[in-house]
Order: sequence, then C-alpha cells, then structure tokens
Amino acid sequence: MVPATIMGKIVGGVCSLSGVLVIALPVPVIVSNFSRIYHQNQRADKRKAQKKARMVRIRIAKATSGAAFVNKKRAMEAKLAARANVNGVEENDEDLFELQHHHLLLCLEKTT
Repeated sequence: MVPATIMGKIVGGVCSLSGVLVIALPVPVIVSNFSRIYHQNQRADKRKAQKKARMVRIRIAKATSGAAFVNKKRAMEAKLAARANVNGVEENDEDLFELQHHHLLLCLEKTT
C-alpha cells in the first residue's frame, strides 16, 4: 500500500520518521548506562585484585619480619643480660624499646 494523496504522503512520512526516532532515541541512553556499569565493575574487580595482592604482601612481610624481629629481640635481651651481669647494672629498657620502634617502622615501610 502506498499513499496516493498529499495528505496521506505527509502522514506516512511523519509516521516513518517518528518510528525511527522512537527506536533511535533510547539507544544512546542504554549504551551510556551499559558503559558506566561496565566500567564500575572493572574498577571494582581491579580494587579487589589490588586488595588481595596487598594482603599477600602484608602476610609475607609479617611472616618474614616477625621471625627476624624475634631473633633480634632475643639477641638484644641476651646482650643486655650479659651487660647487666658484667657491670652489675640493671638492663636498659631503652635499647629494647628502640629496637621494637625501629622494627615497627620497617614493617610500616614494607607494607605501604
């Protein structure tokens, strides 16, 4: 069927243009929302992977530095005990405190 009159051709033209517009107008909105949600999911996945890697680094740092710290602490306590026995003076808690403070600073540097 083809419109024969001028009024029919005008109505047919308006109907065809409005049909195209009805389909074409929501497409950019749908695409932009899809793109936004896709990028949000990508960022969330990236944050999860970074958090997992950070937790692994922290676990490794804790395991390695903890054993080293215990060994250093025992050596320092033995050194202080030997010094106290030789000199007959009480142990110096400031040296042990400085050792612990230094160890904590190193751990913070490794994990950040």
